Amino acid sequence: MRAVFAYPGNMAHAQNSARALLEVGALQAFVTTFVYRQHGAMASLLACLPFEAAKRANRQLARRAIEQVPLHLVHSYPVWELLRSGAELSGAGVIAADLAWDRMSHSFDALVARRYVSQAPSIHAFEYTALATFERAKQVGVARVIYVTSLDSKHFEEIEKREKLNWKELAGPHDGYFDSKFGRRYNRRQKEVALADVIIANSSLTARSHIAAGADPAKTFVCPLGAPAPIAQVRVLPQRRNLPLNVIWAGPFSLRKGAHYLLDAWRRLNAGTGAVLNVYGKLTLPARFLQSTAEGIAFHGSVPHAQLYGAFEEADILVFPTLSDGFGMVVAEAMAHGLPVITTDQAGAADLVTKDNGLLVPAADPKALADALRWCLDNRSRLEDMRLPAWETARARQWSDYRRDLIGAVSTGLSRVGYSPTFAS
Repeated sequence: MRAVFAYPGNMAHAQNSARALLEVGALQAFVTTFVYRQHGAMASLLACLPFEAAKRANRQLARRAIEQVPLHLVHSYPVWELLRSGAELSGAGVIAADLAWDRMSHSFDALVARRYVSQAPSIHAFEYTALATFERAKQVGVARVIYVTSLDSKHFEEIEKREKLNWKELAGPHDGYFDSKFGRRYNRRQKEVALADVIIANSSLTARSHIAAGADPAKTFVCPLGAPAPIAQVRVLPQRRNLPLNVIWAGPFSLRKGAHYLLDAWRRLNAGTGAVLNVYGKLTLPARFLQSTAEGIAFHGSVPHAQLYGAFEEADILVFPTLSDGFGMVVAEAMAHGLPVITTDQAGAADLVTKDNGLLVPAADPKALADALRWCLDNRSRLEDMRLPAWETARARQWSDYRRDLIGAVSTGLSRVGYSPTFAS
């Protein structure tokens, strides 16, 4: 069964989902927004410019390259995504960036519904960009597959309200605006899930969240994401235990990721010069919340993947105390570089964590998080021994495994609702 795959971004999850269809001869088109062509005119121009800013731009734009699908199958419509990115980067403000994102999402959905639904017997789309597409597909008898990558959004809204009630510093000037938008946006997501013939969740945690919110369990399938290709060899260095404990954070330093609980846990740890916390990622906690951060914390901002992955290999432990993550790719990325992890029961990637490769703590529990960090500080040899099992965990769940499971889930799911999907071997 041929399929159109539609997603306004091109993260690894989306590219590998499209590639799964390609590998069984089913991909009609990958419809997206902005695509950076690494051998195109823009890349050539940036490469010729002598400025460091041009080099940085090239590195950032390279993240928007598509590498898993032949470019002749990629159909790009970049205007609204460029406007959204421009609003975000220009400092136009949180509300302006959100309005641009919302308009981009709706416009992309409408375009796919208008131009692509009739091109193949099935359509694959992502939450919040699928409503018009699925309504049109249902009218003309086209099969509908939705990918849900986050926990049910009402679940996080309740968490966010709780956190801002308990931590007054987290309240922001735009909270009223986002509260006013939530109901309409949540209803849109609910309608998309209800229209889907097959629901693909990126973890068991994501699946449970959506089923609890009303998704049909018979239509819901768990396809855990894959890890990036693991490094060739894990560096186990006994002398590392004689250095300060090197804890690493990767990703937005935000409420959703539990950054405020890490700051609390770090103060409780009170390790002095015995530990350092290296934070890689954009700071999104309110500035007033960061004014009294404890010693031993270094903020590096966003960095290229190559630099981050190098930092993984030098660190002792990744800390990812998320309050709500459908998966949490950073866990798989860290393990692929032989780095053990501390994460919470509210990360889908917690399914990867065992006593041999990391530590699991309850979400929103700074004492438990501090205790886990203290264990790392007091058990440096055992922590070093976790590096190889972490690497082996990533090696055992690669993107090829995800693609295989995805095709099996789509085939089973569509068969259950009366379609007869056939894929090439």
